[in-house]
Amino acid sequence: MPEISEGEDAIPGVVVVGAGIAGLTAARALRERGHAITVLEARDRVGGRIWTDEHGVDLGAHWIHGTDGNPITELVEELGIPHSYVGGDSAYTGGFDSLDLFGADRCAVNHRSKTRTLELADEVLHELAHRAAVARADDHPDLPLGEAVRQVLAGRDLCAEDEQAVRYHLNVILREDAAEDPDKLSLKHWEDGYLVYGYGDSTLHHGYQSVVDALAHDLDIRLGHVVTRVENGRVTTDRGVFEAEKVLVTVPLGVLKADAVEFVPPLPEAKRTAIARLGFGTLNKIALHYAEPFWPTEQYVFGYLCRDTDRYPTVVISMWKSHGKPVLVMLLGASLGREAETWSTEDVSSYATSVVEDLFGPDVPAPHQISRTSWSADPFARGSYTCIGVGSSSKDIAALAEPVGDGLFFAGEGTNPYHWGCVHSAYESGLREAARISGDAALYTPPSAGRSRAQSRGTDRMLRFVRMRMNHLTEHELTERVACLRQSADPHGVRLFTSLADSELETLASMFDEISYTAGDALFHEDEPAHGVFLVARGAVEVDFGGIYEREVLGRGGLLGHYDMFFNARTTSATALSDDVVVFYLDHYRYQSFLYAFPDVMMLMLADLVTRWEQLETVLGPAPLPKMDGAPSPRAATFLLD
Repeated sequence: MPEISEGEDAIPGVVVVGAGIAGLTAARALRERGHAITVLEARDRVGGRIWTDEHGVDLGAHWIHGTDGNPITELVEELGIPHSYVGGDSAYTGGFDSLDLFGADRCAVNHRSKTRTLELADEVLHELAHRAAVARADDHPDLPLGEAVRQVLAGRDLCAEDEQAVRYHLNVILREDAAEDPDKLSLKHWEDGYLVYGYGDSTLHHGYQSVVDALAHDLDIRLGHVVTRVENGRVTTDRGVFEAEKVLVTVPLGVLKADAVEFVPPLPEAKRTAIARLGFGTLNKIALHYAEPFWPTEQYVFGYLCRDTDRYPTVVISMWKSHGKPVLVMLLGASLGREAETWSTEDVSSYATSVVEDLFGPDVPAPHQISRTSWSADPFARGSYTCIGVGSSSKDIAALAEPVGDGLFFAGEGTNPYHWGCVHSAYESGLREAARISGDAALYTPPSAGRSRAQSRGTDRMLRFVRMRMNHLTEHELTERVACLRQSADPHGVRLFTSLADSELETLASMFDEISYTAGDALFHEDEPAHGVFLVARGAVEVDFGGIYEREVLGRGGLLGHYDMFFNARTTSATALSDDVVVFYLDHYRYQSFLYAFPDVMMLMLADLVTRWEQLETVLGPAPLPKMDGAPSPRAATFLLD
C-alpha cells in the first residue's frame, strides 16, 4: 500500500474489502479526497453480484429500479452510459399491463381474464397487508408471511385455477422480487419502510458491467485476494496481509452469515444478531441464446402461467426488445432457484425448452447456448440479496450499517435501511461510508424523495379495486352513494366529505361494501377495536356514547366508525333500530389507502380533526372529563370516532 505520512493532518489509508458497486463507489470517492485506497477482491473480476457475461447478458443485477430520481440514473448519465426505459415496477418487469400472459391452454389470455388474475391476487395481498398493519400497530409477535398466506387462502375457498392465479402473483412479488419463500419472510416487516424512486425500470445497453468498469478505472484493485480475517486494521487474505487505519467491509450478507470472514475482536452482539435474523434470498437466471428471434419481437415480457406456478418461472424476458440480442431470460427465485442450481445441464435444457415450447409452439429451434447462474452456491455471494426474515426488520439493516469503533465500517445493499436488494442500495451505502470515513458530509444525503413501496402498492391495488367496482356499479347506484357521502355527517354534526371533488367522492363511494341489518343487530359494540367506516344508507341506527352524551339516532348519511387519523381507536356501540337498515362499510386499511392516494383529502382529515377537538373543548369547557367507574375516562378521543 502507498505510505501514509505521519502527523495530525494525515489522511488515513483505507482497505476496502470487496469490489462490488458499494466498494468501488466508496473507494473512488475516498481516493478523490486524498485517501490511499487498496481494494481487495476475492474474484478474478470486479462487480461482485453485477456480472455481465461476454455476450452482454446481465447474469446478476439487470435493471435500474425506479428510474426517475434514482442515483444510478444520475450516475450513468454523468458517465455517458446509454440506457433505455422499459417500464414496470421492479416486481412486474416491464409492467403487468404490458405483459402477455399465457395460461394453461398455452394461449395468451384475454385482457379480462388477465385482469381478473390480478383482482384475485389483490384481495389476498390486501388482506396480508391489513394483517401486517394490525400486527405492527398492536405489537403482535411476528410470524412467517407464508403462514399468513395459507390462512388467507384457506378462508377464500378458491378453485384450483383461481388459486394458481393468486400464487402466480405472489411468486412474482415474493419469489422473484424479494427472492425468498414466504415462509422465510416477515409478515410484519418484509417491505415495511422500503422506499422506491420514480415509476419504471431501465436497462443498460452494454450491461451493468459498464458501470463497474467506469468506477473501477485507475483504482488499486487486487483481484484473487480472499479475505479471511479482519483485526484492528489488519486484513488477512490468502495472499498476504494488508494494513490501514480504516477498513471498509462490503462483502454480501450471505458471506457474513456464513462466518467466512473472522472478525477479531468479534463483532458487537447487535450486529451479529442482525446478521443472523436478516434473510438473504436467491434469484437465479437461465439465459437461452438463439441465432435469431422467433418470438414476437416487439414484446418485452411473456408471463408464464401454463403449468404449476410454484415449479416454473413467472416470466420470460426478451432481450431483443431491450438490447437487440436474440436471448430469452427466465428468473427463478428462492427455493426453486436454489434447487435449479443442483440440476444437470441436461435437466436445465429440458426444463427451459419446455417453457419456451409452451409459449411459442413445439417447433421452436434449440438454443445454441444456455447460460445459468448459481448464486447461492457461489462462495463469494452465497445468495443474491437481502430480505427481511421472520423476526427481523429494517432496523437490523441499520444495525448492520453501524461502524465498529472508528476503524471498521460496513457498506453494501444489505446495509441500506431505506431500500435493500438493489444496485442503488449498494451505491448509496458506498457514498454513505465514504462520507463517514472522509468527514465530507456533502457526499451523501439520506433519501428524502422516495415513496413507500408498501403504500405505493396499496395505492395501486386501491385504484384497481375502484376500477373493478366502477364496472359493477350502475350509474344510479354510484349516484346514490355519492349523494349519501356528500350529505354525510358524524354524530357531532361534522360534515367530513363536503369539500371533496366529485371524482374523489366517486372513487371513495365505489369502495364501500353494502351490509344489511335488522332491528337489534349491532353494527359494533362498546370498546371494540375500530376497524372501518360505516355510512348509513337507509333506516335508522342508535349510537350509545357510554354516558358521555345522550344517545343519538342517525338516519341516512350518518357517519360512524374509524374515519379519521387515529390508530388503535376504540368504538362506542351502534345498533340497528329497524328491519330495513342498510349500511355502506369500508375497512380502515382500504380507507387509509384512499387517503394515501389523495393527500389533499388527508389534509382535510387533519383540519377536521382540529375542528372536532375544538368542538370537544367548547362542549366540555375547562372542567376535566367525567370519570367512569372510578377511573379516568378513556373516551376523550374514542367518542370522536364514532
